[in-house]
Amino acid sequence: MNRIIFLILIFFTQTVFAQVKVGKWRDHFSYNNCIAVCKGNGKIYGATSTGVFWYNLIDGEIGKISRVNGLTDIKISTIEYSEVNKVLAVGYQDGNIDFVFKDRILNMPQIKEKAMQGSKRINGFTFNSSIIFVSTDFGVVAVDIAREEIKDTYYIGDLGSTIRVNRTVIQGNDIFAATERGLLKADINDPLLIQYQRWVQQDGFSNSLAECTDIAVFGQNLIAVEGNPEGQKDIVWVINGSNWSELGRPYNTVSHVRAEFYKLIITSKEGISAYVTIGSIPVNYTKYNFTWLFEPDMAIPLESGKIAIADHFSGIVFGDAGGFNPIHPNGPTNNNAFSIGVSSEQVIIATGGYDAAYGNLWNPLSFHRFADQQWSTFEEYDDRDAIRVLFNPTNPSEFYIASWGSGVFQFRNSEMINHYKPTNSTLQTIYPNEPYCRIGGVALDNSGNLWAANALVPNPVSVRKTDGTWHSFPYAGVINSDRISNLFCSPSGQLWFTLPGGEGFFVLDPGKNIESSSDDLYRRFRLSDRNGNSLPSNIFSTAIDNDGYLWIGTSEGVLISYNPEDVINASKFTVQRVKIPDVVQGLAAYLLQTEMVTSITVDGGNRKWFGTSKSGVFLQSSDGSKELQHFNTQNSPLPSNNIVDIKIHPTTGEVFIATELGLIAYHGDATASGDKFGKVYAFPNPVKPDFNGLISIVGLVENTTVKITDISGNLVYETLSQGGQATWDGKNFNGHKVSTGVYLIFCSDSKGKETAVSKLLFIK
Repeated sequence: MNRIIFLILIFFTQTVFAQVKVGKWRDHFSYNNCIAVCKGNGKIYGATSTGVFWYNLIDGEIGKISRVNGLTDIKISTIEYSEVNKVLAVGYQDGNIDFVFKDRILNMPQIKEKAMQGSKRINGFTFNSSIIFVSTDFGVVAVDIAREEIKDTYYIGDLGSTIRVNRTVIQGNDIFAATERGLLKADINDPLLIQYQRWVQQDGFSNSLAECTDIAVFGQNLIAVEGNPEGQKDIVWVINGSNWSELGRPYNTVSHVRAEFYKLIITSKEGISAYVTIGSIPVNYTKYNFTWLFEPDMAIPLESGKIAIADHFSGIVFGDAGGFNPIHPNGPTNNNAFSIGVSSEQVIIATGGYDAAYGNLWNPLSFHRFADQQWSTFEEYDDRDAIRVLFNPTNPSEFYIASWGSGVFQFRNSEMINHYKPTNSTLQTIYPNEPYCRIGGVALDNSGNLWAANALVPNPVSVRKTDGTWHSFPYAGVINSDRISNLFCSPSGQLWFTLPGGEGFFVLDPGKNIESSSDDLYRRFRLSDRNGNSLPSNIFSTAIDNDGYLWIGTSEGVLISYNPEDVINASKFTVQRVKIPDVVQGLAAYLLQTEMVTSITVDGGNRKWFGTSKSGVFLQSSDGSKELQHFNTQNSPLPSNNIVDIKIHPTTGEVFIATELGLIAYHGDATASGDKFGKVYAFPNPVKPDFNGLISIVGLVENTTVKITDISGNLVYETLSQGGQATWDGKNFNGHKVSTGVYLIFCSDSKGKETAVSKLLFIK
């Protein structure tokens, strides 16, 4: 069944990155890794695995489209534009197809949903009037775009078997298919194309059964690429009728050939060659003028004489021998994310990590920074694997990065101001003079001292006092674990070290004299309930909520401690599963008991956001008993159900969700609250007739009573804030949209001591 999504505006410009409405999504994907490029409708289109973006050749406008605003899938494999049908075709690795028209998106999931073995990847589109020939990993599918239906499927391998088709082209009355077993040809007008015998093997290759990786039509010639084994260069053939001649062997591996506007483009990771005629000396490009990074995947000629390149690092690269320019929407340079840190001024994404055995990934020390609605990326190749982010609560521009191999880094905005390592601190490395100073986490205590969890060394606990002196403690024997995956400081000043692999926690109370271990209290334990029954101790996430309760995400759901301050006293400290009512059976169940809970964060309304490894994101009530939202790939724009981390911007309420495939954000209805009202205002203001979302009232304190009246004082709506924000749908108590006019917003805290008044213009 085809699916159609109607859009008010499919493509939006680069400038529309301001705060989104409550309840809406926006993507923060990287658009640098461009895998395909095409042109049409006065634009150049580029595709990444998670979205499509475009560049207007006339006015320079940049726009993008992803699952947030219409695409139905991720892991894009190819795109192509039809000027005749005015449609952009988007193909996916799983066989899904979207056809993007000016005012709607037609989804055709029939190939994706087809019951068959093997890959269904979409490799290319060839347009022939209203028929679109779709190249797939199993054959050719003919789509009638006018009827919005699949017309035929051609299995053109031996005896009608499946065969990977990399691309098709049409030359005169012939259709050619570049397949994994050579080049095939058929009559485009043959009513029996469905029969494999109609597709005839072409014998011009040096090995007729070698893979034909790509084909193009250049004037009267057909250009075909013969793929050769590793160690042998691919061969580019020119076919004029029955005559085959070798154009050359320019590169080890040719990824694409494209021809238009009297120019033939041959693309390889090694370089790009542009021919004006067959036999002419090509113009070769092996680097850009703006970066040393050069990794083109495909290139197309443009009518202006310039070329457009899909590049792995730089998005669309546009230009000619006179110079090139990179084009892509603002975003992170890649989709890597291991953990998130937030302050009132910025969001930081650490991009390093470690493998399942806690070995290094050896990613450059890097993080993405989101500030003033713009992304930038810090990257430093001498150090490795940034894994944790910690903001200084007294300075929202200052943060620390814990690295898995290179110690601890201190930054202000994007400027590194300190690098703490074994040579200038008490931090230790596993091997002397080697990059194995692995820091599982960092924490600031209530006095501003910086603590670090140093894995696999004799002194795994280090502290940098506010006076700049370092001290370390030999708790390796007590911890008795090779790994420490995180660290946080509780409101009572205790340091909680997470020990992965089912080892539970090591908790340290450093006492009043943090330089000495003489007054230290500590406990290393796996989790159990008050009756001594074992609880899941494979811990992946923790959070302290607004009531001081400790929430623990494990491999088997969520646990809670209502008295974490008593953790050192084993007889008093308790932890238990979180019970939720089972309305079907009338019995108690446990919160997310079948899920690996990879992330927990608490919003301004003390509600809990849980990220899981396979089921997306859950928003639960403050006590965890009620599910308020459940977002997954089926009902939201999430690119993956494997959630890496979640953090909430304290002032905007935007929920940043890092997945294994990229970063996305949801504008929640709760923000952090202060002790006093801030600048109380509503947005949007004025509320225009076409607005149909939630109106936000911000700058509040927790549990603010918000009353909205008309100018005559008649009450039309009343609510309580979630943290520092309240929302209104613009309707009165009867569920009707209020009339045009000015409305007064009266706000008072729970004790009646703090009050504020604001105005809102509503235009119906």
